[in-house]
Amino acid sequence: MKFSCLFISMLLVSGSALAADSDAKTAVGGGVGAAAGTAIGQAVGGKTGAIVGGAVGGGVGAATTTKGDGKTGAIVGGAAGGAAGAAVGHSMGGKTGAVVGAGVGGAAGAAVGKNVTETSPKVGTTTKVSTKAMDDDEDEDEDHHDKHKHGRGHAYGHYKDKHEDHGEHRGHED
Repeated sequence: MKFSCLFISMLLVSGSALAADSDAKTAVGGGVGAAAGTAIGQAVGGKTGAIVGGAVGGGVGAATTTKGDGKTGAIVGGAAGGAAGAAVGHSMGGKTGAVVGAGVGGAAGAAVGKNVTETSPKVGTTTKVSTKAMDDDEDEDEDHHDKHKHGRGHAYGHYKDKHEDHGEHRGHED
């Protein structure tokens, strides 16, 4: 037990120092957290404790190392991957398999979850900008000038410059 705690502590320190990329930090955090949670959970509650510890550790590890839009996805992915990895690893290789499986599952789940939920545009993508062609006929714009509503909104129905005389009599004949 002392060796595994020492090993996990070394992984936490070295993994955080080596991971320069955001996705790598997320994967390391989810994986190391899930492995640590599984090791602690096994000591406390056996197989069920390992699965719960993998889920909690994967989520917490991903949360500490992820910033920005994909944080929620990384937490959910790290927790799901850590729990699934611990369960499959335990059935394949016992206690050691549970720790390794939780680490791999937590890392993969956190990285995938982060990338799925990120909303920021990736490098190299372009955004289309709509442009409207300008009409050279300015007379058309001037004819509709006095019909544009101005002021208090469409519900009032007032026309701009309604009291000015534009050379036409509205409704009155002389």
